[in-house]
Amino acid sequence: MGKGGSPRVCALCQNRSSVTDAHTDDAFERITYHKFPANPQRLDQWLELCGLPKDTFPPLSYKFICSNHFEPECFERDLRAELLYGTKRMTLKKDALPTIRTPKQQLKRKLTTAESSEEDDRQKRKEQVDKLLTGETPVTEEIVNPFRKRAVEDSSPQEPDKSDMTEWEMVQRIEELEQETASQRIQITQLQRTIDSKTERINFAKAEMVNAAISLQELKDHENRHVNDRVTEILSGRFGEGQLATIMAGPPMDGPDESFLQVLWTEAELVQALKLRCISKEAYDFMRLQMRYPLPEVTQIERWIHSVYLEPSHNATALRVLQIHAGTLNDIELICTLNLLHTSTPVRYRYDSKRDQIIGPNAQLSCLTVQGLFSAWQQIVQVDFDLIITREMVEKIITELHHIGYQVVAITTDCDHGTGDLWRTLNVSIDQHYIRHPVTDRSIYVYACPDRTLVAIHRVLVMDGFVMQENNLSITSATLMPLLRYTEGGAIYERYLNREMLDNMPWSSDLSRELISSTTTTTLRNLSNDDGAEGSDLLSTLTTLFDLFIDWYELCTTTTYSEDNCELKQQQITKLPYGVCEDEQNIVLDGMYDVMETIRCSDSANNFLPQAVLMSINSLRKLLADLRATYPGQIGAIPIVRMSTVPMKETIVKLQETLRHDSQPHSMNEVLYSLCAAVAYGGQDSHVTNSILKLGGLAGAGTLKHLRREDDPVDPELRNASDQNACEFLTRLLVVRLGHQYDYLGEQSVTIEQSNGQYGIKPSDGDITPSPLWTEQAKRLESYLRNAMHEKKTGLANGLIDFITDRHPRMGRDLVELYVRKRIAIKVQALNCKLDAERVQVSSS
Repeated sequence: MGKGGSPRVCALCQNRSSVTDAHTDDAFERITYHKFPANPQRLDQWLELCGLPKDTFPPLSYKFICSNHFEPECFERDLRAELLYGTKRMTLKKDALPTIRTPKQQLKRKLTTAESSEEDDRQKRKEQVDKLLTGETPVTEEIVNPFRKRAVEDSSPQEPDKSDMTEWEMVQRIEELEQETASQRIQITQLQRTIDSKTERINFAKAEMVNAAISLQELKDHENRHVNDRVTEILSGRFGEGQLATIMAGPPMDGPDESFLQVLWTEAELVQALKLRCISKEAYDFMRLQMRYPLPEVTQIERWIHSVYLEPSHNATALRVLQIHAGTLNDIELICTLNLLHTSTPVRYRYDSKRDQIIGPNAQLSCLTVQGLFSAWQQIVQVDFDLIITREMVEKIITELHHIGYQVVAITTDCDHGTGDLWRTLNVSIDQHYIRHPVTDRSIYVYACPDRTLVAIHRVLVMDGFVMQENNLSITSATLMPLLRYTEGGAIYERYLNREMLDNMPWSSDLSRELISSTTTTTLRNLSNDDGAEGSDLLSTLTTLFDLFIDWYELCTTTTYSEDNCELKQQQITKLPYGVCEDEQNIVLDGMYDVMETIRCSDSANNFLPQAVLMSINSLRKLLADLRATYPGQIGAIPIVRMSTVPMKETIVKLQETLRHDSQPHSMNEVLYSLCAAVAYGGQDSHVTNSILKLGGLAGAGTLKHLRREDDPVDPELRNASDQNACEFLTRLLVVRLGHQYDYLGEQSVTIEQSNGQYGIKPSDGDITPSPLWTEQAKRLESYLRNAMHEKKTGLANGLIDFITDRHPRMGRDLVELYVRKRIAIKVQALNCKLDAERVQVSSS
């Protein structure tokens, strides 16, 4: 029978194992079945001798030839199996050939000389005993004892006839036979002892053979490990960790790519592979597939590049990608700005243990972006939520960029209420509008994004308005709307001056550019020229003010410019890069500077707006002069649009559209994945990651579906905890967790269980009794924490732990820390449950 229980059938004579196995119990006489050899040459010989066609022959694993088609000399006794396992069987010799095609009768397989003689003697003794038992042998025939050697066959005395024996002789004969029987029994006992002794020695030899085999295998493994360590030591100078792992793993079994995908490649190896891929795709494929050089699969390189956007906080991968990109740029193209932009992203509550801060739900996604000033490239180097930017953080990024070849000359900030805090952190002002480069000590100028500044002007106008200090004229939407309501586009202006509409477009400047445009100034000019118009002074002032805003915005958002294109010089000076017509363009900047010096925001909280404009104009003028001095004859003008957030506008708007499709708050991983998709699917080659993917011939966005990362699982200990029962829940939990360390916490019942013959103590979850002292302490801890866990507060847990331990120094710090951190986790869990309930309520209504 086969291993699976199916009968074996001979391919020539149709013998079946289910039939032939029942013919005899003798393992040496039983018909056996043998598979066709796997060796092609021997297979051809077998097929030729059997007369079977080769082309139409089915798979070999299902066809056998029985032992009837082999000569007896083709078999040998399997002594190894008989010695080790006690199994008697005949095995086919390796060079055996099926020379008998149509056997009429099974031939008896011959044993070796010693084996055959022993088997013949045994067969003869069996035949003699059978004849004696059946009466075929006469009584007077002599029975020869085969175990007793006789010198002469006929020397034994003739047995006397029992009929002639007397009674005494018969008694004597019986006694002789009894003595002989007793001596044979003694001999049998001695032989049995000898057999037992030899069997014990055989078993001991088997055990020794097994131990020897194990020792040899261990020695071989030790030698292999020693060889592997030595090979690794020799190759470590030329190959990285991932490459060594690939080499030591050997060639893949299922294809050229299977082993590479299982290797954890280092960043240095991925950078080297990406450089080679960017040089030549064909060379990369040739080295990897043909020369079998250890290189990562292209999908791993793609995932590594996209991980720039999936890891919050500082990202070294982005700097690696920028370092590769630096090799394609010249000195002027390496001049860049550091853009500190942020956008509102609704996220679920989450506790960031690294920053010790609760994030959400109205979090700000901060994107620290490096942008080329004279070349259209940009790259996000750090993303995070509710990031508090410090001067040390900015200087660290500038230093790292300097070490890979990039020269940061300006820092671009947003223009909102939080920007003032950032300026104070950087220690900059209208007069001191720069910081020093941490390496070169050159000036790095701080600049407010003109696009965001225009939105701030629009927002201040809608909310509280301005006051012109020269004539104390108030400019607000309330005074402006009555003048524009009855014009031809009155409904449009109501939309422009609607606060709700402005809040629905928090990052886009489209609405602001539609309001502060030449169309609006034309309408205001027509109204001011009307003799009977009310508020002519206000209209005239607004017209002049809007014209100035438009000229300033156009100048600050110009595109690149070529000195060889003389036709552009005939255009309006505000549509040329700053420095092409410097004197005329400075007139525009001077006008904007004078207005912002004399303007006052009705709400003092908006005083950041004039400061942003004044500081930006000072930085712009100084920057142009410094660049001309540092790069004489190479820089004539600055495309100011590269200093703004306009290059990143398309990406941010696409991100917000993606998040807006689903009204529920997203997890942080979902927002980061959406940012990665916005960069990859946006089709902007200006992103360095996209240009690197394109240069290396990689798929890019095709692999994004595998990049979405799972959120952190819910703490299983807190599944039944809520904000209402938090104190009671944590009181009992800490008895279980720290009761063995602090006896005063309370008591917990235990059960004694038997497992595998041993007794063990297992706590009983249902019988926990906190002590009155610990119960009161827990209530006091809860009173400290209930109203102190706020989002966006850095150092949350550590601050609370320090506060409590200072007030209660005798309370264990580990006890306080466990309570505080578990309480924060319960708070975050409860806040997310509240968000889910609100979402369900909104969707049902």
